[in-house]
Amino acid sequence: MLEIIERENPELVRYAAELHQDGRIEPGTYLVDLESFADNTRIVRACADDLGLGVYPMTKQWNRNPTMGRTLAEEGLDTFVAVDVRCTTEIQRQNLRLGHVGHLVQIPKNQIEQVLKMAPEVWTVYGYENAVLVSRACETLGVEQALLLKVVGPDDFTYPGQEGGIPLDRVAEAARRIGDLPGVRIVGTTGFPCVLYDQHKGSLDATPNLASVTEGARILAHEAGIEIHQVNCPGSSSCGSMEIVKSRGGTVVEPGHSLWGMAPQQLLGNDPGTPAVVFVTEVSHIEEDRAFVFSRGFFADVVAPALAVTEAFVGGTPDSMLANKVPAELVLSGRTYHSWLHPGPGQGIKPGDTAVFFFRPQVFAARHSGIATVTGLRAGRPTVESAHDEVNRPLSP
Repeated sequence: MLEIIERENPELVRYAAELHQDGRIEPGTYLVDLESFADNTRIVRACADDLGLGVYPMTKQWNRNPTMGRTLAEEGLDTFVAVDVRCTTEIQRQNLRLGHVGHLVQIPKNQIEQVLKMAPEVWTVYGYENAVLVSRACETLGVEQALLLKVVGPDDFTYPGQEGGIPLDRVAEAARRIGDLPGVRIVGTTGFPCVLYDQHKGSLDATPNLASVTEGARILAHEAGIEIHQVNCPGSSSCGSMEIVKSRGGTVVEPGHSLWGMAPQQLLGNDPGTPAVVFVTEVSHIEEDRAFVFSRGFFADVVAPALAVTEAFVGGTPDSMLANKVPAELVLSGRTYHSWLHPGPGQGIKPGDTAVFFFRPQVFAARHSGIATVTGLRAGRPTVESAHDEVNRPLSP
């Protein structure tokens, strides 16, 4: 992984060390090259426009950061997907448009009215009972909500803890029952993940989930007489995967990691995009042959062995960083205070040194981590654009 960021965006690593050594960012900061992020956004939008696909940018990977959300909106991707209620409130607070709620995480019953007042474009339900809860809230508020049905087929893939949905062979029956509820209107289907990158084959492939989502839409149209407005197909959304989604009948994608150039097909394959984020921490102390770094903020999303965290750049000055790749090991536990470095002969490191890691983040799940954005790296005049803590309070860089 370190070879990728060293090749594609070495100045981000150097500036990370400068900012940390000068005390302008704290250990546990995700440092984002905002210009590369904007470039990636333009690439994603152009691919979607060329294919006639709708786009809901995912907000969780970058913890609903206000500067990144504003950048996406300025580049024309201005209607967002919220993975949970926290996402919806941040999107509203930042005066951004709410596109899709309820997919990976259903909205708790006592917060449904709160989210309905934000007027999301579509709302995913996992079954009739969930639709009933939305319907009751719609009646109370006197509003109508467009629904997507999460459809699951017998051979679909799912990540642990993300199970749920309407079985494909019962989707018509569920749709007829939901169709009798007041205040809600079915407009399409969704599922996840619809496309994945196969590291061994070096290619993007449709999952069985994509066939379930599109077949579910066909069933709703032909057997339940529902007018389909959206076939929502998230999962590894990038230029390459969009072509697969379009060819199979999908209409909407939800890019996340590809916006900061961290989708596996970008890192390991040929999909366009520049990696735009590193994680900055600090060497805390040395114990015999191990060095300890502060683990506040670590959350590496490893979807392929080649993306595992095995090294970090470590040094006391920006110029020393890229030449010193130290073996690293993340300590994955509920109380992760520190992770380990295993320096080899000649890799002299000391407390206070900067450690820069490169991995696919899920910042919303990271403990006590902040995001700082920088501009001007390419021109050789870098500056900190913004800095926010884990709840998006502005910090002074």
